[in-house]
Amino acid sequence: MQQLQTEVTTGLASNTREHLNGSYAQLTDIERNISVLTGYRTVGNEARIAIDTMQATLTGMQSRTSDLAANLHLATQAAGQTSLELATQDAETVFRSVVSALNASVAGRALFSGVASDSAALANADALLNSLRTAISGETTLTGVDAQLYSWFNMPGGGFETIGYQGSLDEGNPFKLADDVQISVALKADKQEFRDVLKSVAKAALAMDPSLGFAPDLSRTLLATAAGELTTMQSGLVDLAAGVGLAQELVEDTTARNEAALSSLQIARNELLGVDGYEAASKLEAAQSQVELMYAVTVRASRLTLLDFMR
Repeated sequence: MQQLQTEVTTGLASNTREHLNGSYAQLTDIERNISVLTGYRTVGNEARIAIDTMQATLTGMQSRTSDLAANLHLATQAAGQTSLELATQDAETVFRSVVSALNASVAGRALFSGVASDSAALANADALLNSLRTAISGETTLTGVDAQLYSWFNMPGGGFETIGYQGSLDEGNPFKLADDVQISVALKADKQEFRDVLKSVAKAALAMDPSLGFAPDLSRTLLATAAGELTTMQSGLVDLAAGVGLAQELVEDTTARNEAALSSLQIARNELLGVDGYEAASKLEAAQSQVELMYAVTVRASRLTLLDFMR
């Protein structure tokens, strides 16, 4: 009766061996493929979350730097110092948000660190700003400041490589989405587009730093050039987002294909192990009737005694 209850509830045979007459080959193959596709489903979900987070990071970075460029441009056109001070404060806020975004992680996996996914991609914003502040200290011209910033961010062995970037030089491990499909989004925080963003935003953030003592004209010029640079680099961020978008599309297409195949296999397994629901219910009802009859007979027999019979 327990076996019949299982069959009525699940619609599947409770005794697989008997139902298949000992022939397991087809069932084994189906269940192996279901197991493989279930694993790909898990990887696909991880890939979707990671790549969606990357896309959100790029979208947010583009939006924040575009707004900052506009604010810097307006500030440099104003006559007073207050607007310039507010603009540098805005730039520092954006710098910190960009660093935080590039240090994003999903399920303990740093997204922009390459193979070194167990550690943040960049040092914290304070460490970066302190190192940059030291690098440009003593400069009195735009050319001098730009040269020091370029050296810090781009020269081998410069500050970015020794202090800023903490990830791996190697790209992260790819996501295997299917037997014939794997995807790796080659986005690390040391990518040139990210270095350029950080460099221009840092230039604006430090333009009026009291400890650097830049002349007012130099501060204004630094803010103006940072605004122009940030405006120019928007197209590069758009291109990066477009590349991530293609990866998103591949993940969605492959996941949909896997889900369709998994559904087909589950249907095939159910057809292979399925039982006639009406027949199983009828057998269950008959078994229940037999059990009830057995209980009734047992109870009645337990009450029979010689004394009761003689009465």
